[in-house]
Formats: sequence, C-alpha cells, structure tokens
Amino acid sequence: MTGLQLSSIYSGYLLLSLILHVFYYSSCEGKTIKGVLKTDEARKDFGQYLTAFSFHGESAMIKYVLNETGATIPKLYLFLNEDWKEATLDTSCQSKFDKARIAYELTNKTGNLTIAHFYYPKIWHIVYADAYTCDPTKPFTPLEKPNYILYDIKLLNPDSLAAPTIHFSDEESGLLGFYQLLTLCYFVIGCIFWPRLWQTLSKGGPMQLVIQLLTASTALQSLASFLMMVHLLRYAKDGFGFPFCELLAEFVDVISQFTMLYMLLCLSLGWTLTSPYKSSPIETIKKKPAAKFVGLLCVLQSILYIWEQYLDKEHRMYYAHRTNAGIGLVFLRILLAAIFAWNLRATVKSERSALKREFYATFTKSCMLWFLCYPVLVLFSWMLTEYLRYKVLTMGVVLCQSAAVIILYQLFMSRSLYWEVSALSSSLPLRIDKHFTLKIHS
Repeated sequence: MTGLQLSSIYSGYLLLSLILHVFYYSSCEGKTIKGVLKTDEARKDFGQYLTAFSFHGESAMIKYVLNETGATIPKLYLFLNEDWKEATLDTSCQSKFDKARIAYELTNKTGNLTIAHFYYPKIWHIVYADAYTCDPTKPFTPLEKPNYILYDIKLLNPDSLAAPTIHFSDEESGLLGFYQLLTLCYFVIGCIFWPRLWQTLSKGGPMQLVIQLLTASTALQSLASFLMMVHLLRYAKDGFGFPFCELLAEFVDVISQFTMLYMLLCLSLGWTLTSPYKSSPIETIKKKPAAKFVGLLCVLQSILYIWEQYLDKEHRMYYAHRTNAGIGLVFLRILLAAIFAWNLRATVKSERSALKREFYATFTKSCMLWFLCYPVLVLFSWMLTEYLRYKVLTMGVVLCQSAAVIILYQLFMSRSLYWEVSALSSSLPLRIDKHFTLKIHS
C-alpha cells in the first residue's frame, strides 16, 4: 500500500469523524440557557429537562426572563444529583416529582430564585413541569391551552464579594485557568523545541513517520486546548461562550487520540522496530494476525467515544462515564493496553540488545501511561465528591497524556537509541551494542 493510499485512508477517517461529530452536535448550550418551555414535551417525558448546575454559597441564584407566564403556572423543579438518579428510574410521574427538593412557581415574567445553601457544593438538575405534566385524566392529545413559553435562564454562583456573577458551575471552576496555563506551556515549549524538531524531521530516517504522527497529535492537542480556552473566556462573560469552538475542540481531540492510537499500533506491532522501514506500516502490521483485531478495537474506541458524547448530551472534553458507552470505553482502553503490553513483552524477551530492551521498556511505560490514565482516573474520580470528578478527570488525563508524549519525544529523539532501534543501524560502521561487546571481549 503506497503512502498516497495510506493518506487517503487517514483523510477518509478524518472526514467521517467530522461528519459524525457535526451530525451528533447540532447544538450546544452553556449555562445561560434559552429555549421554549413546552407542555407537550413536559408531559411526554414526565418533565422537560433543562440543565444541571453545581451551586455553592448562600447567594447562588437563578435569573429568568419569560415572554409570558402561560395558561397554567410554569414550575421549575430542582433535584439533587442523588435524587435525580432515583427519579429517572421512577415510572410514576407524581412520585418522580415528589423527590424534588425545591419547586419554584414562575408567576412573573422576570425574577430571581435563590438556591438553598449547602456546606459543600451540590449538583442540581432543573426540570420544567406544569399542571398538565402529571394529570392522568387527560389523554395524549393536543391540549386546549398548552404552554409555549420562550425562556432565558442564567445560572449564577457568587464571586469573592458574594455577588451572583459567576457563570461557571463548581464542576467547571478552575478549568479556564488550567487551559490558559496549558496553552501557554504548549506555545513556549513549541517555540523552544521547534527548530530541533524541524531539523530532525528534515533528516528523515526510520523513525520519521513516528515523529510526524507524534508531532501531529501534539499539535492537535494544543489546538484543542486553545479552542477550549477561547470558548471558556467567552463563557466566563455570558455563560454561553462559543459553542462551535467547543464542538471543534472535541472533534480535534478525537483526531489527536486516533493519531496516537495509530502510531502506538504501528510501533507495538513491529513497524520500524523489528522490520525494514522501507515498507509501509500497513504492509507490515497486516501480516500479523493480531493487527486486524487491534485495528478494529481502535476504530471501535473512536465510535464509543462519539457515542458516549451523544448519549451524555453535555459537551465536554472528558466524561465521568455516566453511560454504558462510557463504561465500555473504559474496558476497551484496558483491553488495548493489555494487548499492547503483551505484544511488547514478547518482543522484549526475544531481543538480545540491551539498548533495544531499554527502548522497549521505556516505550511500554509511556504506552501504559497514555492508555491507562483514563480508566484509572475514572475509577479514582468516583472516590471524590461529585462536583470534583469532572475537573480531576479532565486535568488528570491531559497532564498524564502530555507526560507520556514528552517521554516518547525524549525517547525517539535520542540520537543513540534513535539509530539503535532502526533498521538502518545495521548499515552503520559501528553499532553501539557492538562497541560494548568489543570492550567486554577486550
């Protein structure tokens, strides 16, 4: 398979991912939410779900603006996260709303609703309902006077002066500063190391495509970080942000993850490490029976990732795995890590060169860090308070994967190991392991 064919396959995957992403994410909303309160929708689903928000402090507030109050008084029901999980399983409409901790009647077109204070931040789920929602006497037919109310709701937390001005939920607080620092680090490190990286790429060699893929993945991660920073900067001002930037950041992150998967798949199945670099990675790995299976798992991971985002309905870079697709993604990550580790272990056993064994060992540790940080942090996050889970998962995954990339860069750009593991090393006048052997014999 030629390089052109390989590029076509890769470009096709990128195009398919973009189409799926745009198809699934037709709209994005922040914590300034706008829409229509509909009696029909509330009755069909036993309440119209609006959003979730983690409030804190005594002056946390909901500000709302309606175009009218409707034929029947609209109500907002607030469920604590633990109560909402039980309510979603309840088949009785009235029993479901009995689990709500707070019920507000929206009697005016505008108003402010103060949220009950808890010592620790709590996640609240906000649901709309009216007099028709749980009325068993009316069949599912068009109602005589259904509510159709345009709304604009702002969810606010108190700032340092106790004024309700912060649009960020406690689940998201601190993420803006994190992405700002991360973007700055990517920029500074890129400026420092780009000349050396460009010099290495210009020379070619058996590891050139590996470094290209690693660079592409890192560049995509930095772009995703920048896009999220732009979105959150605007989000901090209006609670809505730039939904397209958020969507694009998620899409870029998916492509970055796939690029890393492709590189690790090629390396762990032997390309550039135990076979001549002149053959393409596809030609090399397709000779191995396990290659097709592992490749299928990689594609399945991408599908699960997109499916999980679609089911969760909240637009986030990383998730707390609240759906079956998310749980499947965790187990798939562990399975891929186990397969790669087994394959690399078998390769290390058959390798005589001490330098190659050292290379494989470092490479294996980097792969395990990149693969397993996601499942491990998911499990760890469930030991924390609910409002901390998303922040810990997001920051932890980004930092761990960045550390893995740094280790891989250091490994591949090391001159001695770079030539030692390549197929070209056999053509050099003196190999390092041979030099050590001559010393021992002398």
